[in-house]
Amino acid sequence: MENALREQLAESGRSAPAYAVVIPVIRDGEHAMLLLEVRAAGIPQAGDPCFPGGRIEAGETPAQAAAREMAEELGIRVDPARFLGQLPTVHTPLGEKTDVFVCVVTPEETSGLRSNPAEVSEVLRVPMELFLSRPNDRSFPFRGHDIWGMTAGAIRHLCAAWMRAGL
Repeated sequence: MENALREQLAESGRSAPAYAVVIPVIRDGEHAMLLLEVRAAGIPQAGDPCFPGGRIEAGETPAQAAAREMAEELGIRVDPARFLGQLPTVHTPLGEKTDVFVCVVTPEETSGLRSNPAEVSEVLRVPMELFLSRPNDRSFPFRGHDIWGMTAGAIRHLCAAWMRAGL
């Protein structure tokens, strides 16, 4: 009986969706900015600032998914080999997990930015100093937007790594 019930529960159990995002860091001399997008109307969490990313598709690694999503959402194509590394995976109370990668992009790569209007209503370039001045905050207001939730959590992890690196 237990084995049959175990199999049934395994089949009907909710598997946690897996997502991946990339934090694009724009380096311009001594200054650094994070590139965020504001989610378009008509999609979940419309109006929220976030990093480019989405669901990991079958056959993709998390890094490949993050790179694909950045190309689809912002028109910036980078090989995952350019990622500097991965921050701690973020787990939500609903059982979802998000792998977070960091990539440096040049001002030239962002100058011809072509965001996808179906997914992105606005692109934000937020100075890294804003986050480093309050690295443990739960949210970060910026130009009428509130950067919160998973995005703010990823920023806190980035700030910690940034400060450990002495940047």
